[in-house]
Amino acid sequence: MGADVRVRKRELFDLLGYQPHPGQLLVHRSRARFRTLGCGTRWGKSKCAAMEAIAALLEPRERANGWLVGPTFDICTRIYDRVTGAIETKLGHRVVETSPREQRIVVTNLAGGISELRCKSSDRPVGLLGEELDFLIVDEAAQLKREVWEENLSPRLIDRKGWALLVSTPQGGGWYYEMFKRGQRNRDPECESWAFPTRDNPHVDPAVIEAERARLSKDTFAQQYEATFLGVPKEPCLTCGGPRPDAPGRIQLAPGQTEEQLPRCPTCAMFVDADGRCVVKWYHATHSGLSIDCDWSEIPETTMLRWITLDANGQWY
Repeated sequence: MGADVRVRKRELFDLLGYQPHPGQLLVHRSRARFRTLGCGTRWGKSKCAAMEAIAALLEPRERANGWLVGPTFDICTRIYDRVTGAIETKLGHRVVETSPREQRIVVTNLAGGISELRCKSSDRPVGLLGEELDFLIVDEAAQLKREVWEENLSPRLIDRKGWALLVSTPQGGGWYYEMFKRGQRNRDPECESWAFPTRDNPHVDPAVIEAERARLSKDTFAQQYEATFLGVPKEPCLTCGGPRPDAPGRIQLAPGQTEEQLPRCPTCAMFVDADGRCVVKWYHATHSGLSIDCDWSEIPETTMLRWITLDANGQWY
């Protein structure tokens, strides 16, 4: 059977006793080569990733190699233990070899070929060299250094056109955030990404989440439970594109025209030109501005307007 034949995930998940919630279903249904999943604590990302690993191991092909990578072996084991536990319990007849010491499992896939999954730790980059991969799952990807992804991991996928699933709790910017952005709004046809808060998991009691809100700082709760990327540049408005660095940042009122008569974006309420493009200039992550020149008398007047946000990913005011 060819490598393009895929496992029927619904039947496989039923066999394994796994019932994905709506957010997990979106990840499982995606065909993107690079999937980036940012979600809150206890959303179910480890279970979701483990089921993807099992499906990849069973996919019909002559041979397949996959890695589970984490910043430490302990973190990597969270997904690996779910994989081996499910396979040994429900699909034990397919197990060819397991090595707890090496954290490696070898199975017979649905074509009778051999598929292997290994755990790898990014704190020893020398162990991330040499092998061509069909699939790669990275846990707590936001904790990995950029050079590990760019030099040690993503090149492993090139020869075999392998895929990667990057899961993590959001932690600011960096390469993981860049991969997340690539998967948003169809920016890259090979990428898809999602950010899910903990509350989207129907199996978590909302009262438990609210108790954590009271206990944690606002930023910590936003990152750990609301899947918010903190300290990253605010995305421009989808309607008017603003604020933007190439905007004029200055406009002239027509004779008799008042500031209240200027057109505004219906989404963000910033001032726009006749074509609906934002005229407010972006200066840096927390400051944007516009100068409105008024000629209401013999002495010209200028109104200076500012939009600020207290942090880079907040709302403009």
